[in-house]
Amino acid sequence: MITDKKNLRYLKAFIFDLDGTLLDSMQIWDKIYARPFEIRDIDMPQDYLMRVNHLSLDDCAEYTLNQTPLAMNKEELINVWRNAAHKAYFEDIQLKNGAYQLLKELKDRNVMLAVATALPYELFIPCLKRLNVYDLFDFFVSTDDVSRGKDSPEVYLKAASKFGLMPYECAVAEDSHVGIATAKAAGFFTVGVFDKASLAHEDEIIKNSDIYVSELNQLESALFR
Repeated sequence: MITDKKNLRYLKAFIFDLDGTLLDSMQIWDKIYARPFEIRDIDMPQDYLMRVNHLSLDDCAEYTLNQTPLAMNKEELINVWRNAAHKAYFEDIQLKNGAYQLLKELKDRNVMLAVATALPYELFIPCLKRLNVYDLFDFFVSTDDVSRGKDSPEVYLKAASKFGLMPYECAVAEDSHVGIATAKAAGFFTVGVFDKASLAHEDEIIKNSDIYVSELNQLESALFR
């Protein structure tokens, strides 16, 4: 499905989330986040994944240690996640359907491209290089570079600033209800991207999206028709 509220042709830059937007990785993160609970043989809280999937690993660790019964020190917890994630990002995770073609088409049309992600650089840079899309981006911003996760617009505003653009000149593509609502409130043109992991929040994502696509090739059609 596509909800086309505006023509995208005037936009000068695209800021892409990675997990669930360009990368088919959200189901893998469910397993990564669950691993410490499995090690301690305790149940993961029912709403846990929804509350942490927009956070940096550092902020996620703070939330986990303060809001769940998991008994680990912060360094141990982050190491469990990183060890589980390394193999996935270095070897297994693939682009979502239509991602490469969309990025290449935007680049060929001189649209500036950036990443704004909650992932640490050590995971996503090798992954993007393996998938042959690293060189298509002008730069990368992680929530590790700012003081808050995607419940704050900092990471998107930092990307826009690096472009030398105002928010309304940039599109933010996100699969999460938190990210898309934050970007919308900050004045960005918002592109909601369907991911199965966000199905429970699809109505909220659509509400905060200037365009919503179930497949990335639909966005390519909307841009260049």
